[in-house]
Amino acid sequence: MQILRRFFLPFFCFSLVACFPPAWIRELPAQKQSLPDAVLSGTFRKNIPGMSPLTSLGYIENHSEFIEFSDVEKTFRKTYNREIEEGNKFRQMRVEGKGRFKTKGNWVLLMTESLIIEESVWEKGKKPETSGAKTSRSNHRLLYHYDPNSLSLIPMLYETGYKEKPFGVVEGIRVPYSEDEAFRIARKNFAKKEYQTHAYYKIR
Repeated sequence: MQILRRFFLPFFCFSLVACFPPAWIRELPAQKQSLPDAVLSGTFRKNIPGMSPLTSLGYIENHSEFIEFSDVEKTFRKTYNREIEEGNKFRQMRVEGKGRFKTKGNWVLLMTESLIIEESVWEKGKKPETSGAKTSRSNHRLLYHYDPNSLSLIPMLYETGYKEKPFGVVEGIRVPYSEDEAFRIARKNFAKKEYQTHAYYKIR
């Protein structure tokens, strides 16, 4: 029995890690929803605070992230900008994704089809050196939840600039696509985070 425990426990832990994130956060629910499908249009912004180490007097880092929706064409554009100022050196990065979206109830699936990545570096008083805009195809899919009361949109998994991390609202969901009390608490907690902000709010 002790041998079985030694074998089963590591296997069980590995299975949990291997299955996260769950596959359902890449799809819309198949079942009919009680609420009408969300209508998304305009621009949503993620409120990302500036990042400057307390020990540094000359390092400033700013981020911004927006999602623009076209309800007529069912398309979106997601733009991430990062700017770093360190002394007299500057660095700017832009990641832009374009694709289509679908809704079912309050659930929104963003399906990115192309990515544009561009980076520039320069010193104060000098001309920027740019890598040029590099375009590539993408099959990134991620499920979001829309709250019509707060006009906010939040992904099930933390993601910024198309880089995901293994945590997010999905950790509070026991049943896929459930909008129960556990989900509402998880959504509220992750929407309030100041560091590694999750939620986007409509600005226009």
